[in-house]
Amino acid sequence: MSSYLGSIIGLLILLAVHYRAAGILALDRTRGLLLCVISGVAMAYVFIDVLPHLARKQLSLDALPLGPVASYLTHHVYLMALLGFSVYLGIRAFSTAEVEQLHSGRAYGAVVASMCLYAAFIGYMLAEQPIYRPEPALLFGLAMGAHFLGLHHELLQDHEHDYDRVVRYLLIGSMALGWLGSLIYTISMPVFALSFAYIAGGIIAVGAISDLPRVSSIRSFTAFIAGAVLYSALLLLIESFRLQPY
Repeated sequence: MSSYLGSIIGLLILLAVHYRAAGILALDRTRGLLLCVISGVAMAYVFIDVLPHLARKQLSLDALPLGPVASYLTHHVYLMALLGFSVYLGIRAFSTAEVEQLHSGRAYGAVVASMCLYAAFIGYMLAEQPIYRPEPALLFGLAMGAHFLGLHHELLQDHEHDYDRVVRYLLIGSMALGWLGSLIYTISMPVFALSFAYIAGGIIAVGAISDLPRVSSIRSFTAFIAGAVLYSALLLLIESFRLQPY
């Protein structure tokens, strides 16, 4: 049970982010600097933790007796990162096209549905992390909290009333159901590694398409670097303690 404590705390953080995202974003009175810090944290998590983790997993994946399709996928985990990037890009393209055709309600519904599936997926991954990764699940929860704040910023645009009444509760329920689903079914290590790659692609897409364009001044760039440096330092500090002999 103690090994899941970080996962439980991470889940509570994410649920709180879903519930209070509008209030947290409203506190940003510094011309979007909070979102730049958030983007820095998410990017640091991908490049300092997730991608190196996938590279380390490659050798163990290669040694597993898998079928031809599974073997090909596990030999190319970055294809899954590209898939995650492409799926988010497709959602944005669909949403933009629908809004331009004045079907913004349908577009918003599609985006919300995809985000609910994404939230359930990340909730499941958060619960599975203590099984497959030595890094604390709490770090994953913190990084995903920063990631979802950026997503909530998009969901709030032009639909604040619907968001406040319905959307945030759908996201809370989806993430909780995803986390609880891990208690019923546990995925295999190759699937976990590929799922992490998919999440990495989604985070990169959100950062590149939504967050990084806000980094358009020295102040916003400084905020981005601050978030990236601080979270990178935390990750590297934890890694150094983990590698010390006892």
